[in-house]
Amino acid sequence: MIRSIVSAAVAPMVLYAAPAFAQNLVTNGSFEANTLAPGAYRDMLVGGSDLPGWTIIGVAGTHISQVDQAYAGNPGYTFPAQDGKLWIDLAGYSDNAADGIQQTVATTIGASYDFSFWLGNVTGGQYFGTQSLVNVVLNGSSFSCVNTVQTFTTTWQQCSRSFVATSNLTTFSISNGDPTSDYSNAIDNVVLQLSARQPGGVPEPATWAMMVVGFGAVGSALRRRKAPRLATA
Repeated sequence: MIRSIVSAAVAPMVLYAAPAFAQNLVTNGSFEANTLAPGAYRDMLVGGSDLPGWTIIGVAGTHISQVDQAYAGNPGYTFPAQDGKLWIDLAGYSDNAADGIQQTVATTIGASYDFSFWLGNVTGGQYFGTQSLVNVVLNGSSFSCVNTVQTFTTTWQQCSRSFVATSNLTTFSISNGDPTSDYSNAIDNVVLQLSARQPGGVPEPATWAMMVVGFGAVGSALRRRKAPRLATA
């Protein structure tokens, strides 16, 4: 009977051994916190606070832009968002500087995280180049992502990277790497979350919580067992 009681109590732990859906640690990752009129865009100055949750970095006096997906300022082109209605143009309306956005999130040293965002490209005409290139700094390491799909509609591709946190605070940035002749470099839907698989098989906090609950259930079940009766002559 002990075996069956313990098995029943442990079952919930096995069921929750896989990590729960991980929370996105990025604030305003899809850039929907602001409100823009349909088809509008908004310039945001480097060093300003116009984009909630983010620091705008780059060349002093230049801008990035936030764009509504219904923007129709370039006839023959369409600019859909990857997630929601708004996206960020790192090239700005006309500055085309090496500007970007940066954010710092709380992390756990030694834990594994997944980082991703969507990079959009539109090409052709007088204003747009052949690709969208961004330079990324993540957890102290640098890498680049490029989208070379050439269409008259913004086409999105995902860029992703996994890493092990080396600090309780992890900073990342995404910056424009296009030439000054390219007037569009779109990003959207930035995500940073705990990886499903952790180094050494260490569960994420939600899994630890379920294990503690499971162990408590085992102890309660054992305490509820009746004491054995002694045989009488």
